[in-house]
Amino acid sequence: MSVYRSSAFPVRYLRVLGKSMCVLGAASLMACGGGGGGGNDGPLPPDSGTPAPPVNSTVLTLTGDTSAEVDNAVGIVATLSEQGYTRFQWEQLAGAEVTPLAGNGTAGISFDTAFSGEYSFQLTASNEDGDQVQGTFDMSVVPNSDHTRVQLRADRAVSEGADFSLRLNLTEYSGSVNSWRFVQESGPQADLVEDDSGEPVIFVTAPRVNSDQVMRFRGEVETSFGTYSDVAYVVVQDRPEITGEFFCDTGNDDPLCGTTVPLNPVYSYRSDSPYRDALSQCVYSNRLTSNNLCSLRTLPIIGLTSNAPTVDQIMDHVVVSHDWMGERFERFISELDPYGDFALMLRSVTAIVISSDVRPSFYWSLTGAIYLDPDSLWLTPGERDVINEQPDFRSGFGSDLQYVTPWRYVKNNNYAFPLYPVYLRESRSFFDLEVDLGSLLYHELAHANDAMPQALIQRGLNRDDVFYNQTDDTAVVNLAVSAVNGMTSQELYGLADVRYRGYQATLLQQSYTPADVANFFFPDSANAFYSYSSAWEDTAMLFEETMMSLRYGIERDVAVTNIPFNPTSADDYVVAQGQRGRIGSELIRPRASTAVQGLLPEAWAAADDHLRGITPVALCAGEGWGQNLSPACAGSFGVLRFEVEAPNASGRMPTDRPRSFIPPTRF
Repeated sequence: MSVYRSSAFPVRYLRVLGKSMCVLGAASLMACGGGGGGGNDGPLPPDSGTPAPPVNSTVLTLTGDTSAEVDNAVGIVATLSEQGYTRFQWEQLAGAEVTPLAGNGTAGISFDTAFSGEYSFQLTASNEDGDQVQGTFDMSVVPNSDHTRVQLRADRAVSEGADFSLRLNLTEYSGSVNSWRFVQESGPQADLVEDDSGEPVIFVTAPRVNSDQVMRFRGEVETSFGTYSDVAYVVVQDRPEITGEFFCDTGNDDPLCGTTVPLNPVYSYRSDSPYRDALSQCVYSNRLTSNNLCSLRTLPIIGLTSNAPTVDQIMDHVVVSHDWMGERFERFISELDPYGDFALMLRSVTAIVISSDVRPSFYWSLTGAIYLDPDSLWLTPGERDVINEQPDFRSGFGSDLQYVTPWRYVKNNNYAFPLYPVYLRESRSFFDLEVDLGSLLYHELAHANDAMPQALIQRGLNRDDVFYNQTDDTAVVNLAVSAVNGMTSQELYGLADVRYRGYQATLLQQSYTPADVANFFFPDSANAFYSYSSAWEDTAMLFEETMMSLRYGIERDVAVTNIPFNPTSADDYVVAQGQRGRIGSELIRPRASTAVQGLLPEAWAAADDHLRGITPVALCAGEGWGQNLSPACAGSFGVLRFEVEAPNASGRMPTDRPRSFIPPTRF
């Protein structure tokens, strides 16, 4: 434990090493703070008007496709000769209307050319001092001479060192696809790794640069009738040097080191937010030190503004990397929070960060902010294109174990979350976000209200202190939850280190069969295997499953299965033991009730009554995971059903469906 001194507030203990404030571990820490004093200065007032662009020496250069055919995927990216420009506004000046521009808010946009003609776009880039610089870009689009369409998606802006993905799409082609390949044609050399799933996706790590640089990539598809290709432009933005002790660039295993990668430039979604000039510096900067952590006066939790926050008050705390992310979150809070659960739970957070480089979502009690992967907010293929497809960093953990633990949310014996394969480029309904983003928010806000419960807020907070110092180890909700029917399986605690932290499995752990693991889990008092990773996750999983059942009528399946030879076939995952609605069991129900009581007391009475009406249902042992969407087993131990015809063909294992499989796609 170290003592940090700051002129802005009294000497405090920053218990960064003393408790597990980052529920995902060091590899997922994202940052706070920033240059300019952080906790020393209050936020600047909003602009009273739009200033005229001042004259400055900054050079803006636009690069992209100057000519294209109808139905091409095209893009424009911007480089600037100086750092500090973090807000980008694109305006279409000529041509058939192109809306929305999924990249708006960043230095790179992409879109499909639906109509021929002459197009023109203008970019206005701004920095925090109000300086602006503008540039225009013209493009000529002619009719398509070939019905075959190939697109490399998507042109974009990334920070130096960032990870991102590019996907190649081919439609309306004749014959068969023989092969595809990706090459970098120009720009500073990046690291390229092809996806091992067999899909035409490339994972890219941007190089470090001394100034903004443009990379050009080409994707080629060889078919039996010819070869087709497309290019994508990616601007690598030079970012400020990493100076923060919480965002280290040393390559060591210090638990304070969250990432060695410069973060995306983000900005306050509301330009008139009273915290506009503090938000990104306080919660998403590589320049955080113990001397410039933001005080609660500079960036208060939402609950210090109002005990019943409005949508406008919430949106004043939203930080985004793209405009559409803020628009979507605002609509969700406005239209899909009928019980006010999310608005009430957001009282405990300082900020909501939504950025294309957040993967997976997490909460960090050093900053008091939640960080959301925008994969739960997209509606159009263009929006989805800018989201990094790289797998969750935990995806390979535990590969030498003999079992897996699939799980899913179900409703009426079917998956609760619709599946939208990326390659089909489908749009989805806004109302599809209800349970997708809803389940994510219930989980991450459970962490926020665990670290800063309402009882602690009502007791009073010191606005001149930093958020983390005002949390209280003795007041966290997970202590009360852990005191009720606490989990006892030491074997599962050890396996959680392997599965979720990447520890090397021992020979004994490698010898465990699915039946062994089922015998550890089902007599114990956890509703999820992830619960064994920490008391924070135990509480969040109990709360999330309870609220999904209470508000949406959705149940959760959990099981232990083998590792099949064919990992894509759902019914090759043979259930050793499984359960639906485990949250209603006698050992677990009082733990879940305690979690809701501490995290969202306004919903506790309804949740406690609802929990008493849930009866767990056994999944069918010996049958496939897919067959068990409709379990109908004899006896309470889930033995094979009888007089029920098995499916003729196995369905696909939905590893790409939200909330459906382990390794997890979020948490």
